[in-house]
Amino acid sequence: REAKLIHRLLTAALIEARSCERFRVLSENLADKELAKFYRDLMVSEANHYTMFLRLARKYADLPQRVNQKWNALLEYEAALIGTLGDQKAIHG
Repeated sequence: REAKLIHRLLTAALIEARSCERFRVLSENLADKELAKFYRDLMVSEANHYTMFLRLARKYADLPQRVNQKWNALLEYEAALIGTLGDQKAIHG
């Protein structure tokens, strides 16, 4: 049960972290300052979400250092998967 909770929290953290990155890219590359600020505010919100999920995973894990190992393994898996998708730039997909 604990492992399932930790896995779900780490998956949620990864989703939020990637949203944070996308909103950062948008906010830094828009000429419309109002829209850029909107995306920057969303970036900050997503950053808070992903760090909250990581904190919760560490809090509810019997060994918080295992959460860091699982998080790093998840990031490595994601990087390997993304590496198979080509180099076309896109916000989603």
